[in-house]
Amino acid sequence: MIPAMPPEPIEFSIEIDAPARTVYAAYADPTRWHEWDPDTRSARLDGPLAPGTIGRLQPTRGLAVKMKVVSVQPDESLVVQCPVLGSVMRFEHHLIPLADGRVRAVHRVSFTGWLAPWLDRSVGRQVREGLPRTLASLKRMVEASTGQP
Repeated sequence: MIPAMPPEPIEFSIEIDAPARTVYAAYADPTRWHEWDPDTRSARLDGPLAPGTIGRLQPTRGLAVKMKVVSVQPDESLVVQCPVLGSVMRFEHHLIPLADGRVRAVHRVSFTGWLAPWLDRSVGRQVREGLPRTLASLKRMVEASTGQP
């Protein structure tokens, strides 16, 4: 039997009128993620924002899950993943500087493991609805902090 291919990652992006370092500052403080991510009730890390650090993520719907920092590139990207029933839900946040001083924020969510197809159909539906709202909220918060429109 040939194993099923993992579902395609879910990806959305938005242009923000702020430099990458300003947007990255919002990523760098998990205790404040709920301020710009309407699908997050709370988040915390049990140590510094560094690869390997473990924490906890409580979505607004569903059970709290363990979270692990996979990759940190200040002012460029942050990747965390959460184990879910023997599978993994991965959250990637990438910042692409634009020529005019703005940045494109790209959020990508992917599922791997034996339950990946089921996670994509269930949780993935919520992610597809929520990511555009999350990015719009991030944009509003960051631009308000810099005095941009």
